[in-house]
Amino acid sequence: MLKNVFCLLFIAAIPVAGRAQALEARPLSSEAASPIPDTSKRCRAVIRGERHVTYRLPPSSEPPGEGISFATNWSELRWGGWYGQQAVDDCRIRVDGFQTWHGKAAVRIEVQPNDDPLALHANSERAEMFSMQDSGGTEIREGSASGLQYYATSYYFPTTWEGQQLPWSAFAPADCSADDGNACNSWAFVWQFYGWGGLVAAQRVIGGPQRYMFNQIEFSDGGLLRLGKWTDFVFRVDWRKGAFAIWRRDEGERQFRLALEGTSPVPPGRRVYVKQGLYRGGRVGERTDVLWIGPTVRGATFSAVERQAFGTNDGRLDGRD
Repeated sequence: MLKNVFCLLFIAAIPVAGRAQALEARPLSSEAASPIPDTSKRCRAVIRGERHVTYRLPPSSEPPGEGISFATNWSELRWGGWYGQQAVDDCRIRVDGFQTWHGKAAVRIEVQPNDDPLALHANSERAEMFSMQDSGGTEIREGSASGLQYYATSYYFPTTWEGQQLPWSAFAPADCSADDGNACNSWAFVWQFYGWGGLVAAQRVIGGPQRYMFNQIEFSDGGLLRLGKWTDFVFRVDWRKGAFAIWRRDEGERQFRLALEGTSPVPPGRRVYVKQGLYRGGRVGERTDVLWIGPTVRGATFSAVERQAFGTNDGRLDGRD
């Protein structure tokens, strides 16, 4: 087993080949929206050991907006329109009536100890949707042919959020290397460009502040999570160069501000795909983590994904594209 968390991002979530399941879309049961989301443990505990991976879920039948190649539709589809799901049961990823600050349907993510839908037995716990797909059900993989793409999404982390991305030194006196790192696994990825990098929402020292980090790079604005508030994100990725930029807008703000830009070369020949939910290390004690995610979109321009995901057209403070 590899001995560092960044490598685990790329190997721990590989879907196992097998006959895919095509499932019917079914309407969601509606619950009354609440201004205070329920962060308590709502799902039953499971016994670790069985695989729970579903492929070829139904795409959204709702035509996307102009310039949009993928958009979730949590109001009508149980799985939002994603191609697949990795979760021990449907309770872990579900709509509960809580909405974004723009009045859009949000999906609730819950991960408990031993939530190991890939049966990796490697302290790798998750509840994630994976792979965007087009309206015909073809999986979208990213590579140099993808050119320039924009992605938009939003997150709500409650005031009880305790994500961790800790170094091995935080687990002293445990001998992390002697246990192949399993005794010290600690990370909290909420967005993955699987095979290239991802977005972390976690503290890096015990008792420290909760911060965002992307591709192991700190945000230029400090990256502090606004706990108990929504934060909107727009990602821009040039898949030909691995160049990226991230804009964020916290609840109550009008325009997006640039939070990070940089370059991370895309490994040659790798077909990257998006995963979203929570993928965490297993060294979390008995903690259950809960967060909410708003609409998720892929498109050709900043303005297109902003309109589709948030229903706004306010753009960026820096005026850049």
